Amino acid sequence: MSTPTATTLHLPSAVRVSRWAPPLLVAVPLCIVAVAVEGFHSGFPANWYLGVPRWFDSLSNWVTNNDSTNFFLHHIVTGFGNLLNSATNDVVNLLHWMTWVGVLGAATVFAWIVGTWRTALFSALVISSFGVLQIPNGGPNGISQMWPSAMTTLALMTVAIILSTIVGIPLGIASAIWPRVSRALRPVLDLMQILPAFAYLVPIVVLFSIGNPAGIIATFIYAVPPLVRFTELGIRSVKKDVIEAAESFGSTRGQILRNVQLPLAAQAIMLGLNQVIMMALSIVVIASLIGAGGLGDPVLNALQTQQIGEGAVAGLLIVLMAMWLDRSSAAFGQRATRDRTASLRNLTRRQHVGLWGAVLVAILVARYGLSLGDWPAGWGFSFVDQMTTALNWVTNEFTGVAGPISTFLTLHVLNPLQRWFGDVPWFLVAAFVGTVGWVRGGWRRGVLLAGCVVLLGLMQAPAGYTFQGTTSYNFVAWNDAMETLSLVVVSLVLDLAIGIPLGIAAYRWRTVDRILRPILDFLQTLPAFVYLIPVVTLFGVGNVAGVSASFIYALPAAVRATTLGLRAVQHDVLEAGQSFGSTRWQLLFKVELPIARPYLMLAVNQTILLVMAEVVVAGLVGAGGLGLDVVTGFSRSEVGLGAAAGLAMVLMGIVLDRLSQSNPDRGRVATS
Repeated sequence: MSTPTATTLHLPSAVRVSRWAPPLLVAVPLCIVAVAVEGFHSGFPANWYLGVPRWFDSLSNWVTNNDSTNFFLHHIVTGFGNLLNSATNDVVNLLHWMTWVGVLGAATVFAWIVGTWRTALFSALVISSFGVLQIPNGGPNGISQMWPSAMTTLALMTVAIILSTIVGIPLGIASAIWPRVSRALRPVLDLMQILPAFAYLVPIVVLFSIGNPAGIIATFIYAVPPLVRFTELGIRSVKKDVIEAAESFGSTRGQILRNVQLPLAAQAIMLGLNQVIMMALSIVVIASLIGAGGLGDPVLNALQTQQIGEGAVAGLLIVLMAMWLDRSSAAFGQRATRDRTASLRNLTRRQHVGLWGAVLVAILVARYGLSLGDWPAGWGFSFVDQMTTALNWVTNEFTGVAGPISTFLTLHVLNPLQRWFGDVPWFLVAAFVGTVGWVRGGWRRGVLLAGCVVLLGLMQAPAGYTFQGTTSYNFVAWNDAMETLSLVVVSLVLDLAIGIPLGIAAYRWRTVDRILRPILDFLQTLPAFVYLIPVVTLFGVGNVAGVSASFIYALPAAVRATTLGLRAVQHDVLEAGQSFGSTRWQLLFKVELPIARPYLMLAVNQTILLVMAEVVVAGLVGAGGLGLDVVTGFSRSEVGLGAAAGLAMVLMGIVLDRLSQSNPDRGRVATS
């Protein structure tokens, strides 16, 4: 009996070796052929390119020349853009017609109905802050109100969320009912989530020009995938016996969907809608770059002119709006899904009508009786000078710490890592990526990822190419991708090295969890754009600023996924380990962490995607790589450069995303 036992013990190692053998048998000969054909050299061949920048430049010129004559461009694209613009203007006009009294009253009453008095008080304070907090800008009394900008952002959010809901929920329902639709949508949704926001700003501007429609479309692309996925997940999570019971009573397929599946999936759908709201607010600020307006304008201006005080005040208002929308939507979701048969807060229909009728009367009195409008200019103050002084104090006090950290990361980490990545031949990178992808997900994934590596290099422009016929920009996609990769790797290592221990500490000690929870909530509601202001204050512009912003942006995902994975370990498993005399630390390292490995891999995957998204945004503060190419192409209106760099980011995101995901069906060993 000893021989079978030994064989069983060595079976997993043998399986692991056999999984590596087929991809290596393919990759090694291909690398040998590549060396024999072109020699062993670093980087990607300069004379290999597809002409992608030229394609997009030609497409941009064609759209510009045929915008008024082509049926699709003139009637469909322009017509849809005009519809979105009209809807946004209507919402803005409605908010201004309601006066500050109406907006404040409606938000407070809604928060009280769906939440508690604390939710209502918080909503009232946030709405008031839009008028109270002001910045100096030569306006009335020497200040510029934030109320109009806040109303513009709120209007853009409203239209983008309505569009996402109209499209997202039906697509989620279709994906849950028809597996073919789910399979067709999955790669599209993956692409929409992997695609950095900056990557599709350029082509959107080509089609819709600069303005509100472009900002809304960008917001929709960024925010709709979670709603589709949560809707599909909620409907598919309905137990089969419930559906069978409905069928036994003669319910049709449509009746089951309306009366059974959608009500039971309401909690998941509301969670998806909450995610849409938060993601929409994040991207609607970035959309200020393409003329969407709103609170993003003063933040963008602060980054461009180094007016850190004004940017900090505007960023604070964005954070407050995010927290207000997050709490109100979360309360609405919880209240609406707790008991669908009861009225919210157990109010009768007559009480609801009376309450909202009182709000309408207050609006009419304020508008026509008192001639009120936006928040009065004299009812506010500016603490920009105090904020600037505080940030300057932080900069001066922490220069002794931030300076050495920046120097160390630049000279001893980022620059050597970038040079090392740049010196590796392209075929070795493709072979490595393809081999790991094959092992983790099958040969199709390996071929896909190796092909993405090659296509990434082919995104480059020929030497001396003149974008749009005006300026020459040396776009070497491979070198810029390696610089971006160095930023991603350093940010990822920092997030995992700090986030996983913090997640373990939050799991082990309740006090740590209580301390971390509001901090993580704050970081998750803080839009990506706003991280750049304190980072630039401490580290200045450059790659270290990009790494720091990416680290802060992705840290909550690493912490929460680790804590969630450890809490998912079943208690009977822990009790079994304790019964064998294991210490608390032995249980952690030998039982809990191994069982939580899927959650840890999820933490790695989500951290990579978030870091990729922020690295592109960090191009605004001088971080190099593909993010800077996208920002440069956008700022110069060079569509070819921005689009090619954006596609390179997409390919790089696909590679990193798929490498961090494993096929759950691979690597399983039969126990028989």
